[in-house]
Amino acid sequence: MLRAIKYELNPTKAQKTLIKQSCGCCRKVYNVMLDRKIGAYKKDGTTLSAFELINQLPKLKSELEYLKECPSQALQQVIKNLDKAYQNFFRKGGNGYPKFKKKGIKDSFRIPVACAIDYDNWTVKTAKIGTIKIYKGHNKQIKGTIKSYTITHTNTGKYFISVLYETMDKPKLNNNKSVGIDIGIKDFATLSDGTVFENQKHLKSNLKKLRVLQRTASRRYQKNKKREEQSNNWKKSVRQVAKLHERITFQRNDYLHKISTWIANNYSIICIETLNVKGMMKNYHLAQAISDCGWSKFVNMLEYKCDNLVKIDKWFASSQTCFECGYKNTNIKDLSIREWTCPVCGTYHNRDLNAAKNIEREGLSLCGHKVSGCTMLAPRTPPL
Repeated sequence: MLRAIKYELNPTKAQKTLIKQSCGCCRKVYNVMLDRKIGAYKKDGTTLSAFELINQLPKLKSELEYLKECPSQALQQVIKNLDKAYQNFFRKGGNGYPKFKKKGIKDSFRIPVACAIDYDNWTVKTAKIGTIKIYKGHNKQIKGTIKSYTITHTNTGKYFISVLYETMDKPKLNNNKSVGIDIGIKDFATLSDGTVFENQKHLKSNLKKLRVLQRTASRRYQKNKKREEQSNNWKKSVRQVAKLHERITFQRNDYLHKISTWIANNYSIICIETLNVKGMMKNYHLAQAISDCGWSKFVNMLEYKCDNLVKIDKWFASSQTCFECGYKNTNIKDLSIREWTCPVCGTYHNRDLNAAKNIEREGLSLCGHKVSGCTMLAPRTPPL
């Protein structure tokens, strides 16, 4: 199986310059090739393939001498990424049309060959840049065959290398335990066995400080001046805003990793509902709270950590259906109703716990298992 691990780099001043130059070269090639694809289609309706664009690289290098300072594999990979972006645009439910890259936004380059990592000295040997030191920290060593690596420069001034490697498939978990997961805003996740994970609201807890920093940066911005011409105080303010956003992202990812790992290590069959997050974000009353949860990232983590993840259709009425008798109560569409009593069988329901139980039963039925009704459990706190 393919896995990836990320290390933080500690490059020298000269190596930082080389990394920034390589990111700039890849950005330039991407924008030039995107412009050529658009121009060719407007001119005579032809679509330039990735192979044709790669063949144009030598001529482009002769026109722009600084492109020779960047690894050739990275420039070819940029064109392949552009071709993949077009494929994603044309497929059903894909991403938007490819856009031109801007400086300072996801600056990175990928080299599809192996790098040499020395764990005795904690260094990594890369193409063109040379041997770079790695912050040891609590990082793990790679046990497998390295396939490719990506070097990233963040707008907070940090440098990372993400290494893709192939390793042995881990043994599947067969403890015959199943669970249904209902994700929400009040509680981040409620499991069908009564386990409740709180919503830590990382963005909301830092929102006051973030507003102060953003207003400071806005006040220091000078109109009719380019980014490079702005004052050093404005650049410091922008860096502070970026660092706080990065800290919030790290906090959220750490929490999501802990939850998803705990669930993957304790249950062999995991059932979860499919949410239309993009559509739910149109509700401006809940948009910020929904984006603060990170539901999509949580589901992605479960997909590669779990052996058997069952997704339930988004139209399945998990919250409105009584787990005991199957009665559908349409009045429960109101999100403010957190507890309700079934008018048919008289069973008292906690909204999220009832939904999680219905999700588990629906998921197991899709897998061919039979599930009978059971009594409600009191919510409890997971042993994280």
